[in-house]
Amino acid sequence: MSIDNGIYILKTKDNQHRVIHTQAIENIYWSYIDECYKDKPVSTRIVEYFGDARYTYNQDIARDIAFGIARKNETEFGIREIIVNKTWNQIMNEAKQIGLLELEVLKSKEVFM
Repeated sequence: MSIDNGIYILKTKDNQHRVIHTQAIENIYWSYIDECYKDKPVSTRIVEYFGDARYTYNQDIARDIAFGIARKNETEFGIREIIVNKTWNQIMNEAKQIGLLELEVLKSKEVFM
């Protein structure tokens, strides 16, 4: 059975690097509004996955963190980098807007019932 996990370094336009160890990273591309996977990460999913991660502006430190996690954890996909052409503030602002729209879509489908 697949463990479907990896260590992911998010690099933003403002050169922030955030490192996480997680499963099902493909969900970062999921849009509840369109109910499909997008070709670029969706801001609300970026915040869901990377929002609690500490960040650094130093790529070498981010890689050291990732390798440290890799030494302690078995992964299926190893270490991967996800590059987003937005600053962290842009991602957060967009996530707030998209999140409200996603909630409306989910409410209309009675997901919260």
